[in-house]
Amino acid sequence: MPIIPDPPLAAYKAYFHTGIVLVTLTGVHGENIFARAETANLLRSVLREVRQKLPFTMHAWVILPDHSYLLLQPGAEGSADEIVRRVRHRYAADYAQLMGSPVEMVVWEQRYGLETTGDAETFATRMDTIHYDPVRHGLVTRPEEWGQSSYAAWVERGLYKLGWGWSEPERLQKGKSRRI
Repeated sequence: MPIIPDPPLAAYKAYFHTGIVLVTLTGVHGENIFARAETANLLRSVLREVRQKLPFTMHAWVILPDHSYLLLQPGAEGSADEIVRRVRHRYAADYAQLMGSPVEMVVWEQRYGLETTGDAETFATRMDTIHYDPVRHGLVTRPEEWGQSSYAAWVERGLYKLGWGWSEPERLQKGKSRRI
């Protein structure tokens, strides 16, 4: 039994909009391209830069050593595919520079995940999965211990109560066959 229950579905409905997509970005061959603080922060910087040129709303995110999840809603000027293409290209170029390589490096798996979020229940499950993922992977014991995540912002907004995710959330226990 979880210490703090999941927020009710109605709490997520206030934030759900059509057009939200889940993006999964994975390092080539499962490499830990985000393991260092500099490389994780680089992704955050690239996302801000791309958002200035091609506006989108970032609803939730987490950056783990070998992959990241982004729950975003494209703006009127571009599609999710275009956003991801720009992020991947810019990150690869900047990553190479950070690593001292004179040429762009291959850092991404060729394919990336891009899934629509069609309803509030799917949105809630994806939000919870994103924020619980560092615990599920054994990187921390509590979601608030992982700094490369939007979890703290959602606690501040009042969606999650501190203590949520200290044990596996009920919503994720119900959907063990397919979380994201």
